[in-house]
Amino acid sequence: MLFVAEDRLVAAAYAIFIGALFDFLDGATAKLLSAQSSMGKQLDSLADLITFGLLPAGIMYKLIRQYTGLLPLSHTALLIVICTALRLSKFNVDYRQTDQFIGLPTPANALLIATLPILLTQPTYPCLIALLTNPFVLPLLSMLLSFLLVSHTPFIAFKFKGLSFQSNSTRYYLLGIGLVFVLAMQIKGIFFAIWFYIFSSLYRHVRH
Repeated sequence: MLFVAEDRLVAAAYAIFIGALFDFLDGATAKLLSAQSSMGKQLDSLADLITFGLLPAGIMYKLIRQYTGLLPLSHTALLIVICTALRLSKFNVDYRQTDQFIGLPTPANALLIATLPILLTQPTYPCLIALLTNPFVLPLLSMLLSFLLVSHTPFIAFKFKGLSFQSNSTRYYLLGIGLVFVLAMQIKGIFFAIWFYIFSSLYRHVRH
């Protein structure tokens, strides 16, 4: 958040990537040490609210101010904090989310937003940059992502039950395609990988 206050948005984006890595490691470490507890579960959610809610909202707020200059539109970024809090609260009490997520997972949302300042500072994709710098696109994106966070749409969860390809085929396909995006475009590939994940989950939901 200090990076955001100093307009160092790329540094703030990398802080989200580091936070996502530790979010994975703390759960894995807790299981390895058999140190899971109710307090740890609540503390994890509070940490997630900062890493995956407040910080992405700060980045989005600054980007909207930079590319629109319209203060009311920049306030749409605050929806990300509110909807992340609701999403995390729902996850803690909703026991349907054992093999799928209900609503867009907060780390996916945060990682998607984290790629924006990186994309906008590297003119590799001029058409995409032209789209993102349209005064209304980032506010609309804030509202869309906030809606997906609290929607009742099921999203694919990467919770593997064994290593069988047959029972985990969708997860393996998504991971494989996501890896291709990242290998081809480096960290910017995360932007396209997460959109592919979102559309794959929505297509799977509509199809069923």
